[in-house]
Amino acid sequence: MRQLMSQQIMGKTKSTESIRRGFHILEMMTDRPITHSQIREKLINNYGIEVNIRDIERQMWTLTDIFPTRIEVDDSKKPYTYKLPKNHRKFSNMSPMEAVCLELAFDYLFPLLPNKSMDPMKPYLREAKATLQQKSATKMRNWKNKVLTLNEGLQLKPAKVNSKILQNIHAALWDGNTVLASYISKNKAFPSNYELHPAGLVYRGRISYLVCSFTNDTNKVIYLPLHRFRNIKLLDGKSIHRNKKIKNLAKNLMGFKLHPDKMSIELKSSKMAGSHLYETKLTEDQNISVTRDGFIKVKARVTDDMELRFWIRAFGDSVEVLKPKKLRDEFKQISKRMVKLYE
Repeated sequence: MRQLMSQQIMGKTKSTESIRRGFHILEMMTDRPITHSQIREKLINNYGIEVNIRDIERQMWTLTDIFPTRIEVDDSKKPYTYKLPKNHRKFSNMSPMEAVCLELAFDYLFPLLPNKSMDPMKPYLREAKATLQQKSATKMRNWKNKVLTLNEGLQLKPAKVNSKILQNIHAALWDGNTVLASYISKNKAFPSNYELHPAGLVYRGRISYLVCSFTNDTNKVIYLPLHRFRNIKLLDGKSIHRNKKIKNLAKNLMGFKLHPDKMSIELKSSKMAGSHLYETKLTEDQNISVTRDGFIKVKARVTDDMELRFWIRAFGDSVEVLKPKKLRDEFKQISKRMVKLYE
């Protein structure tokens, strides 16, 4: 009996050692071929596990049976080699939390990423999907059905962009090259050809823009809607904007900034129109007070751009511009034109 118990304990110990050794082998595997001798050397040097070549051979045959699509074997010649397939990530223990974070991030970032970056991401996404299919990940798997992001205001349908054109623009930005573009302006019936120096992409609302410069005027930065491109041909020349940050180039364009400095404004609004500013501030330095007649008065320093005007106009007659006089006069003229339009 004692001998039988000893044999059972020895068997369990060997099984545990084999499992632990298998995990370490999977961790060290990449898409570069590795031999039995190299595996043994790494086990000894990295994990302090002494093992003979014969045990390694048996272990690798077991692992390839368990993971036939994850481990490629080259047994055409000796020594045999093992590796992960191309575009397969290393074995790891991705947690359900990591998996759902990856899927949510990918859903948001997919339109922003160049096509070239997709292939290396596919193994991670496959593993995330597999992780979330596990029974223990049920709550995390359902989390995506519990959250929703909604944009404010009327949502227009996104302008359609030719996938091949977008792919070529991504390639030009990736390599920092110039392009020959066939582009149709808003007020023209037929496209024209331009050589452009791409700088980057800006996504604003439902429209995507290429920030760039014409070859004959590289000091002027412009933005062109992607849906108006009819063709993009990659050129060998290098864009002058290839090493520039798109944030610095586009910040004065996409907000339709009218003046480089900030201005002080004073607004008077109804309680319904202005009460949200207590919770979502116009600026950090805003000052809110309530008038005797129950209106809300807001003072703040803001950027002088079209976004500000769009925001104020959205409230109609519920918001009045008190200061500065120049902005008040501007809205006064807008109001007169609107009255005339509806007479």
